[in-house]
Amino acid sequence: MTALGSIAVLTLGAAITTATAAEMTQPAVWSPHALIVDLQNLPKRYSCDDLWYKFRDVLLAIGARPDMKILPYRCDRRSDSLGNSPRVQLEFSIPSLVSGKNARWAEITATPKTVRLEPGSPEHLDESDCALLNQMRQTLLRAIHADVTGFRLACQAPAITRKPPFVLTVKALLPTAPSGSAVATAPSAARGGAAGTGS
Repeated sequence: MTALGSIAVLTLGAAITTATAAEMTQPAVWSPHALIVDLQNLPKRYSCDDLWYKFRDVLLAIGARPDMKILPYRCDRRSDSLGNSPRVQLEFSIPSLVSGKNARWAEITATPKTVRLEPGSPEHLDESDCALLNQMRQTLLRAIHADVTGFRLACQAPAITRKPPFVLTVKALLPTAPSGSAVATAPSAARGGAAGTGS
């Protein structure tokens, strides 16, 4: 193949890659959600800060805008009777595709991707969070009609050698353009102050 032919092939390959990326990136708007997640009889007690970080990480992983509001309660040490059944109040926005005439109202662009949730991904999920993630699937992800494409959440089953103790995959829309939104503020205890009280 001549040098000119090689350049032509490379150029064609780059054009195809660019076209494919453009097809996957689609106009979208921020769709707001507000809900309260009731967690029931978790096998371990979570602090309010723990719940804040875990919910934030999962929401960010599935494409939520960073300026979300997360208010966990019934999770402090004084909530003896309800300490394993906390609530988390959420306000957040996730991308929603727009097409045709509605595309002119697009605020961002978004790309469909399959997101895998397991210990360490996102950062604050750990091996003891199987029941918590399972209840997130049944409450949070169901409420926003998330497309859960697969999961292994047999939380009481023995760990399988060389496999993560739990895994969940969800098809999400991830923003590809900057939104200019502020990042969610960490709970007070994470900034060195006193943790919020439960109710």
